[in-house]
Amino acid sequence: MKVAIIGKFYTEAFGLHIEETLLDMKHEVLRIDPEMNFMQYKFLGKRIRNINKTLYQQVFHKIGAVRIMKSRDIYTALRENKVDFVLVLHDYLTASEVSEIKNITKAPVAIWFPDAISNFQKSMFFVAGYDHLFFKDKYLVKILKSEFNLNTHYMPQSCNPKRHNKVKLTKEEEDFYGCEITNAGNLYPSRAALLKNLTDYNIKLWGLPPAIWLKVPELNHILMNKVVYNEEKSKAFSAAKIVLNNLHPAEINGLNKRTFEVPACGGFQISTWRDNTKDLFEIDKEIICYKTLGELKEKINYYLNPSNEGERSGIIEAGYKRTVEDHTYKNRLLDIFKTVGLN
Repeated sequence: MKVAIIGKFYTEAFGLHIEETLLDMKHEVLRIDPEMNFMQYKFLGKRIRNINKTLYQQVFHKIGAVRIMKSRDIYTALRENKVDFVLVLHDYLTASEVSEIKNITKAPVAIWFPDAISNFQKSMFFVAGYDHLFFKDKYLVKILKSEFNLNTHYMPQSCNPKRHNKVKLTKEEEDFYGCEITNAGNLYPSRAALLKNLTDYNIKLWGLPPAIWLKVPELNHILMNKVVYNEEKSKAFSAAKIVLNNLHPAEINGLNKRTFEVPACGGFQISTWRDNTKDLFEIDKEIICYKTLGELKEKINYYLNPSNEGERSGIIEAGYKRTVEDHTYKNRLLDIFKTVGLN
């Protein structure tokens, strides 16, 4: 098939993992970027580029002439390419844009929304007229079906084993990445609030420096101020004794992509408990979960104890096996194709 992906394709972007998987599955991919790359010059630095991106999304993209110009690029790409499926990877499109896409192509048009409810923003998908809507949060799927009669489906996040997998570390890399607890991601307020209670442990948090307004000096010593991607992320996750995957509170009954990336990298994961975790992993056999801070500390201490290393290793191996067999982008895309009638 030829699949049009309307999304972003930067390093480790949702769109890039999906594109790579589709190509491995011997499909064709038509990349369509729904936004302009406003002031994305490398010499500006990642923080400034992110500020410029936000400025474009919040200001310039709302200007009618700019929106029309970008919409025309999308329409032109679809007119020039016969596609079998259009997959939109975030809430990028208005109802009129989806309607025009449907006039251009008879292919099913679906949205696969990868984020938590806190990133709904304008929520244009409610009235956009997608043929199918896929969300990772079972709560959202239930509400959108029962109250709004939208053709919504549950589709969890996943991993790309081609990018996140087990790697061998040198002694220098073990020293560099090794620690008791790690994670890779931004230091947002809820994560900072949790980590403030864990400063007695040897923690390395990989990611960009926190936002200028987020001042948590007691955590400065754990901030590596370095983003890890792909193989580097695999090394960071596998070198640490524990990868603490604290889910954002807006993940009501859904899991982030880290839930699947960690075991794929051979990491040992302790994650915030969510009810749907038990549908995807065998708890205490393939993943460890916590509900309270006290329970988290108990489990951290238990699995840091050298006498429990065998149990920790068994969970790593079981989690890895389950993830690479059941929770890859290929698994998800096959499910999506079946749902929209393209299998």
